[in-house]
Amino acid sequence: MSRIEQYLAQLNGPQREAVLENSRPLLVLAGAGSGKTRVITTKIAYAIEVLGLRPWEILAVTFTNRAAKEMRDRVSEMLQGVDLSEMQVRTFHSFGAWLLRRYGASINLSSTFTIYDDEDSLSLLASCFPESKKTELSPVAKAISLAKDMGLSPESSRLAEFRRDHHFKRQFAAYEAKLRQVGNVDFADLIGLSIELLQQDQQVMQQIHRRFKMVLVDEYQDSNIAQFNLLKTLVGPQTFVCVVGDDDQSIYRFRGAEVENILSFPDVYPNTKVVKLEQNYRSTGSILALASSVISRNTGRHEKTLWTDKESGLLPKVIHVSDERSEAIRVANELRKSGSLDESAILYRTNAQSVAFETLFTQEHIPYKVIGALRFYDREEIKDALALLNLMMNRNDEVAFKRMVNKPARGIGTKSVDKILNVAFAQRVDLLAAAVVAGEKGELAGKACDAARSFAKLFDEADLRMQQSNSDALQYLLEESSLVAHYRGMDERNKTDKVDNLGTLVATVGEYPAGREGLSLFLESLTLDPTTIGHKDPSDKPGVSLITMHNTKGLEFDRVFVTGLEEGLFPGRARESDEDIEEERRIFYVAITRARKELFLLCSNRRTMWGKTSYQTPSRFLDDIPSSLVQSEGRGFGSSPAMFPSRGTPNGYAGYGALDAKRMRNNAYGGAVRKGMGRNANIILDPVRDFSSKEKHVESQGGSNFSLGDRVYHDSFGEGEVQNVKVIRGKEMVDVRFVTGKVTTFFSNSAALEKLARD
Repeated sequence: MSRIEQYLAQLNGPQREAVLENSRPLLVLAGAGSGKTRVITTKIAYAIEVLGLRPWEILAVTFTNRAAKEMRDRVSEMLQGVDLSEMQVRTFHSFGAWLLRRYGASINLSSTFTIYDDEDSLSLLASCFPESKKTELSPVAKAISLAKDMGLSPESSRLAEFRRDHHFKRQFAAYEAKLRQVGNVDFADLIGLSIELLQQDQQVMQQIHRRFKMVLVDEYQDSNIAQFNLLKTLVGPQTFVCVVGDDDQSIYRFRGAEVENILSFPDVYPNTKVVKLEQNYRSTGSILALASSVISRNTGRHEKTLWTDKESGLLPKVIHVSDERSEAIRVANELRKSGSLDESAILYRTNAQSVAFETLFTQEHIPYKVIGALRFYDREEIKDALALLNLMMNRNDEVAFKRMVNKPARGIGTKSVDKILNVAFAQRVDLLAAAVVAGEKGELAGKACDAARSFAKLFDEADLRMQQSNSDALQYLLEESSLVAHYRGMDERNKTDKVDNLGTLVATVGEYPAGREGLSLFLESLTLDPTTIGHKDPSDKPGVSLITMHNTKGLEFDRVFVTGLEEGLFPGRARESDEDIEEERRIFYVAITRARKELFLLCSNRRTMWGKTSYQTPSRFLDDIPSSLVQSEGRGFGSSPAMFPSRGTPNGYAGYGALDAKRMRNNAYGGAVRKGMGRNANIILDPVRDFSSKEKHVESQGGSNFSLGDRVYHDSFGEGEVQNVKVIRGKEMVDVRFVTGKVTTFFSNSAALEKLARD
C-alpha cells in the first residue's frame, strides 16, 4: 500500500469523497471538529502524488498564519522528501502581499511598501484632518477599512448607502490620496489592490491562472466581499477551486465577513459538488446534542447535523449565580475539583468580563492566562522600534516619521514637523532629506535644526549597518535615538521591562537575512502575524485560559465554561436584527463546540460592568435548549414573573429547578450553601459557624435599618448577608459576610451598602 493509500484509508467516507473529487468546483461543509484540516492536507498530498501537480501549482489559503503553518507542516510530514518550498500556503492577506511585492509596479506600487495596521491608518487619517481629534476620526478609519473589505472605493456609487454621512466620501478620498502619496498600503489594500492589479494587467492575471491549477480556501465562511472577489479573479478557466468551511461558524460579520459567500457558492460556481463532513471527533454526544439544538434555530444555513461515535458523556450544566463574583467562585470550585487547569477555558462575550475572574484567581492563587489581551506587538516601545524600521524601509512614511522624529523629545515641535512636511512636498524629497533641507533653508530654529539633522543622519548610518546585520541596525537606531535611555528610565520608575522587550525585538529581527529584502520580510511577517515576535505568548503559560468567544475559534479544551449568558450581554442590547441574532447564536454554537468532555453554561442574576449594576434575565439562547439535554443548578429567574417575564418557550428555561443544596454543600472552598435563599442561593457561608442560628447578638434597638439575615449588596464585595447588628456610641453598625467569605463591618446608613428585596 502506497503512502497516499494509507492516508486515504484513515479517512471516513465523506472525507475521502472530498479528497477524490477534483473535476469540478467543490464545497466542503465541515462541521466543528470534523477533521477538515486532515481533508485539506490529504487533498494537497493526493494532488501532488497522484494527480501530478507540482507544489508551486497549488495555492492554499486560510485565515490565520498559525493554521497556514500547521497545514504546511502536515503536508511536509505526509510527503517527506518532496520539495515544497514553492508551494503557496498563506492567508489571504499574506498572498496579497506576495502578489503585490512581485507585480505591484504594474499599478505604481513600490516593492518596499510597508503595511499599516489600524493605529497607523488612524494616524494617517488624522494627518489629513488635523482639525479633528483622533477619537472623532476613529470610527471613520474603521468605516474606511470596512468599506474596502466590501469592495468599495471613494468613487463607488454604493458608498452613500454604506455610510450616510456626506463627509465620509471626502474623508475616504483624502485618506486614499495620502496613502498613495506615502507609498504604503493598509491591511485591506492587500486584497483590494491585488484585485486591481489582476484586473488591470491581463498579462499578470494570465500568468497567475497558468501557475495555480488548484486553489483551496479554508474557513471560507469568514471571507468578506473583497476576498470573495479576489477568489473569483484568481480562478481561471482551467483552475480547480475548492472551499472548505462551516456557515454555522461564521462569526466575524463585524470585520466584514459575509456568510452569504459560502451559502451562495454553488450558485456562483456552476456544477458545484457539495460534501458534508458531519462526524465530530472532538466532543461527547451530549455536548453535540446541545449544540445542534441551539444552531438549528438559525434559518440562514446549510442543513447539517453533527454526530459522534463517542459516548454521551456528562450532561452539560446550566448554572445560575447571584452575580459576577459568584460566577467566578462557582467556576473556581469546578476547576479545583477537575485538577486540570491547562485543559480548561473560561469564555466570555466581552473582555470586561474577565475582571472578576482575574481578581478572584489572583486572590486564590489559581494560575490563569488571558488570551487575546495586550499583544507584544501592541506595546508602546515595540511600536516605536517598528516605526524606526518602517522609516528605514520607506523614508516617505509620514506616520512613522511623525511618531519618532521627536520621541524622545528633542526639540522638534509640531510647527517644525509641519515645516519639514511642506519642504518634502515642495522639493519632492523624502522626509529625512526634507529634515536636513528645512534646516539649511532656515525653516527650523537652531535647536530643532540640529536635532532634525541628527535624526536624519541616524538612518544613513543604519542603512550601512543593515547590509551586515538588521539587528545591529536596529540596535544602533534604538540607542542613538535615545529610545533605550528613555525606556530604561521608565523601567526604573515603574518596575516594567520595556528595555528587555526591545532586546527581544532586536534578537528576532536578527533571525532574518541582512539587508533590505530581509527586513522587508520581517516587517511583513510581523504585520500579518503579530505572534512572530515576543516569547511571552500567554497561551504558553500554565493555567486556565480566559478568552473571548471570538478568540476561541479553532481551539478546543476538555472543560469549557461559557459565562455571562444574559440578555443585553449575550446577545447584546444592540443585537436585535434577525441577522445579528443569528450571528450571535453562531458565536454561542462556536463556544459550545470548543468543549471536548465537560460544558458549563453560567448566567447571573445581577452584573456590575463599567460601574453600573443591573438585574439580568437569562439569555434567549438558553430557551433553545430542551431541558432533557442539561442539568440545572441554582434557582431560576423565571420564578419572579414581574421582574423576569417568561418568553413562553415550552421546553426552555422559563422556570428553572431549585438549587441542589446537598450536592453543592461541600465545595472546594470548604464552604456551605444555604438552601432557600432565593437570588443569593450561592452565598458561601462558614462551615463551622452557623450564622443562621438564633445565637446572634443583636444589640440594636427598634428602628434599625437592617435586620439579621438581610441580604445586601456592596459594589466592591458583591452580595452578602447581615450577620450582626449592633450599636456603638449611638451609631448602628452591621457585620456582613460576603459571598467571598469576607466579613466586614459598616455603618448601617452607609450609602455603599444596598439592601436587597426579600424573595
